[in-house]
Amino acid sequence: MIKRVKELDSKALIASKEFRDYVEKQETEINRGISILCILSIVSQAGEEGSHGYKILKDLTEQTNDMLVIEEGTLYPILRKLENENIIKAKKEESGRRRKFYSITGYGKKIFNHLAGFYSKLTEAIAPLFDVKVNLKSEKYLFCPMCANKIELSNLELRFCDVCGHNIEKELKERGLKK
Repeated sequence: MIKRVKELDSKALIASKEFRDYVEKQETEINRGISILCILSIVSQAGEEGSHGYKILKDLTEQTNDMLVIEEGTLYPILRKLENENIIKAKKEESGRRRKFYSITGYGKKIFNHLAGFYSKLTEAIAPLFDVKVNLKSEKYLFCPMCANKIELSNLELRFCDVCGHNIEKELKERGLKK
């Protein structure tokens, strides 16, 4: 975010090299893990047909209101790494131009749900430190009390968290979703 500030008032704190260098470094650290999670979210939204790199960048920028902007030189190494780790898969298609379409694997969906749950619960927990309110979609998801895995409530046959094995029937009963 700081990198986008082009015109500086010479008296502004952000004009100080020491301040700017420190803040840019911290923003980069924060964005590193969040970027992967957000990329997985965009790829997951694309479903089985997948999404190509440019569309992933465009959707990411749009859905984060221009707050998380990833350069192409950063995106493609992340996509290759996720593909090598079997979290996403790529298929090449030629529709006027050669493109790779990325979609999330079954294993990748489990990784994404766990990381999304962890991030959601962490954000909820630290929100009071920053005077922020977080409203988790508890009508749509159950967050495993043992590992924070995000579990979609549309699958009511589920009895155990598929990440840690915790029996979630008690939590489902408390919500009136199981007898």
